[in-house]
Amino acid sequence: MTDLRKENLKKLATILRIVVGVGLIIFLFWRFDINKVLQHVRDMDIRYLVYALVIYFVFIIIAAWRWQVLLNHKNFQIPFGRTMIIYFISLFFNNLLPTTVGGDVMRVLYIMKDRKTEALATILVDRILGFVGLFIFAFFAVLYPLIKKQQTEFLPVIIIGLIIIVLITYVFFSARAYAVFSPVIHKLKIFSLGERLNRLHEAGTDYGGAWGLIILCIIQSIIIQSILAIVPFLVMKSLGNFNVGLLPFFIYIPIINVISMIPISIGALGVRENSYVLLFSRVGLPGEISLTISLVSFVFVYFLCSLIGVIFFIFYKKR
Repeated sequence: MTDLRKENLKKLATILRIVVGVGLIIFLFWRFDINKVLQHVRDMDIRYLVYALVIYFVFIIIAAWRWQVLLNHKNFQIPFGRTMIIYFISLFFNNLLPTTVGGDVMRVLYIMKDRKTEALATILVDRILGFVGLFIFAFFAVLYPLIKKQQTEFLPVIIIGLIIIVLITYVFFSARAYAVFSPVIHKLKIFSLGERLNRLHEAGTDYGGAWGLIILCIIQSIIIQSILAIVPFLVMKSLGNFNVGLLPFFIYIPIINVISMIPISIGALGVRENSYVLLFSRVGLPGEISLTISLVSFVFVYFLCSLIGVIFFIFYKKR
């Protein structure tokens, strides 16, 4: 496959994802009254929105701290203040570029020096342990409807996801387990993928014996997931007093985060909003409110905080 053809396929995939995302949003605006959504935005209680911004900033601190723990294990000698700055920059590029790997690329560029593979390994481990925390949090969240209402519809998906991510984690950290797959991986010649994966595994295996570090990062990941559930709850509170507590957000937000991983639209646009409407209708939340919560959480909280990364990107020099 020529480079031109591959580039054209990437562009086509990006265009299709944009079309899918915009189409899903148009469907929601056709289904619900957009004027009501705009009215809800105008009537927001700004205090709760400020609380949501503060809570989301705590998420950024903990997420940067998790990455800092992994960097320290590799002796990158990067102060936490600089780690925070780089993390803000990566958040901005996550929202700016078509795929979330854009932010990860920025993290590698800012820290790699002559240690590109090890830099990439810290980010891959950061991602893997983040997914472990997500699925553990989601697993315990779906136990409540199972115990109280004998509802098991989400449980199989979460269990399968948890098993898969635990197996990936074990294979990545264990030299013995990776050796089983290494001969097959080594045969992946396209883009020298096999060789690169083997180097990346070698750079990441020393995390395998650091169980204290792994447990700490998983705990940080679980805290992060709870924060990501509290943010939209506070956004809902800014829209009015609805008879919906925090618990449904602990149950549904992890599920929405898992669904949002499906790469069918840019930044999960449309996929995320439809998931909000579908899931929160189960607790009696009106569709216009669920849609508004999703849009406000993304635009006025996640994206607004990430704009700090623009300032750092402009004025902070890559050393």
